[in-house]
Amino acid sequence: MKKYLIVASNERSYLDLKNIVLELKKRNLPYLFLYSTSSERLFPATALDQFNYDTNIESEKQYPSKTLGFNLPFKPDVLLITNENWEPEKGILWEFKQWGTFIGCVENSSWMHNNIKCKLEIASRKSFPTNCIDIFFEHSKWGLESKVISGWWKQKSIVVGNPKFDDFTYTKQKLENISIVYGSMEIEHHNKILDIYKQISNNSPNWEIYYKPHPTELIDFKDDFENVNLITNNNDFLDIVSRSKHNIGIFSSIMYYPLLMGKNVISLEHSSVGIDEELNIETFKGYKFNFWKRILGFETFEEFSNFIGEDFIKNIKIRNEKLTKDISLNLATYNEDCILMEPSSNNKNVISYFDEFNDNNASKRIINYIENE
Repeated sequence: MKKYLIVASNERSYLDLKNIVLELKKRNLPYLFLYSTSSERLFPATALDQFNYDTNIESEKQYPSKTLGFNLPFKPDVLLITNENWEPEKGILWEFKQWGTFIGCVENSSWMHNNIKCKLEIASRKSFPTNCIDIFFEHSKWGLESKVISGWWKQKSIVVGNPKFDDFTYTKQKLENISIVYGSMEIEHHNKILDIYKQISNNSPNWEIYYKPHPTELIDFKDDFENVNLITNNNDFLDIVSRSKHNIGIFSSIMYYPLLMGKNVISLEHSSVGIDEELNIETFKGYKFNFWKRILGFETFEEFSNFIGEDFIKNIKIRNEKLTKDISLNLATYNEDCILMEPSSNNKNVISYFDEFNDNNASKRIINYIENE
């Protein structure tokens, strides 16, 4: 019987992995779940007092782990993580790979609009020690294809759906005059979306207008939120979105919540928030190039430009146009009077971009795959 170790270094990772643990518990498979619900990633070895654990294993044996900072009661056959290209996950996965452990990674992003950064991100994920992961669990065929066209190894992945939403339930609430604007961690989008939030707030005195930031926004742009009505934790978000009428933002992972709830989802045009510029190689001159050359070892901008390639940019533009056309056919598009419109989203027509199955069985598929390996 395989023994499972599951590690989550922050709240986001905890939410991505907790349903897999519930599936292990249902099957009475041996596991230990080490998790933090901090908004920031924490290193177990240096902040173990801020972690919790859940296990169904008792053992007198001790297996010391340097990266976790304590002795495990078993030698794990399987390690499950997410957020794999950051520390402490990179160090943890490498330690346990040396133990001979099978490493599985749950994708924590929905790969929608491809761009130059996607190709760079994929290249970084193919480097050591992330390349030691045995299998990646993807949300959808579209998401996997988005990664493959950016250079990913298709054979390293399997489409299972999104386990984060396996326990998702929604009780329909009475709608209120509430609109939510969804932010972005990218600097090109952040300022423009924040301006849209302010515009809607100024034009809608009888509405409650909220701004749902990406967690990184609160760190990178912490001085930008004076007089902004922020949603800063998941519980508040779920309460507010359940009562909301309109949800406005880029078609990205966070929009899966209002789509599942049948909310009116209003998409921001790419040209209005700077998404089109993500395929302009010239915008990578300067600090962006300096960042990526340290990560991937480019010597010159010409080498960087050749790595990206004109054909890649051309093909991605065509593919992104297909996506945006489908979005525009099924979701409303933002304009200044958008909160006055009647709900018009055809959510079911686009929801498979986020989860291939939408049947609350992603965790079952993950464990079935591992158990049959």
